[in-house]
Amino acid sequence: MKKFMSAVAICGAMFLTACDSNAGAQNGDTVVIDFAGYMDGVQFEGGTATNFPLVLGSGQFIPGFEEQLIGVEQGETRNVNITFPADYYPELAGKDVVFTVTVNEIVKQ
Repeated sequence: MKKFMSAVAICGAMFLTACDSNAGAQNGDTVVIDFAGYMDGVQFEGGTATNFPLVLGSGQFIPGFEEQLIGVEQGETRNVNITFPADYYPELAGKDVVFTVTVNEIVKQ
C-alpha cells in the first residue's frame, strides 16, 4: 500500500506540473500584456497599452499578432512582427511593424 501511495503522489505531482501557469500561454488563455508598436524603429501613436487583457485566439488584434504569443510565459518580453492590412488606417496600411510585448500575467482557460 505504501508503494501505491508513493506512486499516486508522484503521478499527482507530475499532473500539477503539467498544469502550471508558467507552461506557456495557449489559445483561450488570457494574457495581460504591456505593448508598444514601432515602425522603422520609431514608436507610433496609438500602438501602446499597459495591462491589456487579451484572450489568445479571440481575433481581437490584427492577424498574426495573437498567434505569435502562443507559448509565451509570464514575465517574458517578445517582439511580434506583423504587416498591417492594406485596408487599415492610411498611415499604417500595408506597413511592417514590430510590437514589443511584455507578459505580466497569464490566466489559464
